[in-house]
Amino acid sequence: MNTLFTDKMASVYDAMYQTFIDYNEEYDFYNTIIQKYESQSTLEIGSGTGNLALRFFQNNQKYLGLDASEDMIAIAKKRTSKSTFIHGDMREFTLENPVDSILITGRSTSYLISNEDVYYCFDSVHQNLNNEGVFVFDFIDANRYIPYCENNKSIIHKANCEGILHYRDSNWKLTTADNFLMEWTATYYTIQDNEKEVIAEDFSTVRVFTLNEIELFLFMKGFEILEVIDRKTYAFDTYVIVAKKKKK
Repeated sequence: MNTLFTDKMASVYDAMYQTFIDYNEEYDFYNTIIQKYESQSTLEIGSGTGNLALRFFQNNQKYLGLDASEDMIAIAKKRTSKSTFIHGDMREFTLENPVDSILITGRSTSYLISNEDVYYCFDSVHQNLNNEGVFVFDFIDANRYIPYCENNKSIIHKANCEGILHYRDSNWKLTTADNFLMEWTATYYTIQDNEKEVIAEDFSTVRVFTLNEIELFLFMKGFEILEVIDRKTYAFDTYVIVAKKKKK
């Protein structure tokens, strides 16, 4: 990941996702799940620019956010200055105190591109959850998304940032490497006076998963699956997994 989450592009990213996601609905979705399992404290991995953090704060809930981008965290702190954010890697982190629930939101599991990445991430989640705490995360379904990308080579999104209309032209390509890896190329640009100005380009390798893969990873890391929710989000068919840390 090069420019997507840094400097000015963090603001453009934030504006883009305001057009994709209804964050009130997103908060209600995740909050309903964690309340069902009586969670009193939550860590959000991939907390980004703090859109969900703000809603947890407004509802007086015990919340921590963790993100790999310091620029995204800077925006999050402006959005909700009284929330706590940690700069860190989802594959290896240690909290001062374990929590009742850990969320990985925004399909951030896509950046766990190797089996080792998944093992380390799920292990860190397991270590930082209270016994019988819940682990809630979404992932892009390989069985549906790969055919979608084959039929939609270019996907264009647009959003207004600081009074300027920005565009993102995304291209996805399945690699021949192990696992279901996708090469994602994105060009960010503006059009003013009929002139196209490219402001950033980004290339990432991301991973999509089958449900069976995820089930096996969770089993090997000491989790029991409680729910599998088939959830449609913008351009992505995803599953949301609700799993419980087994008692030692």
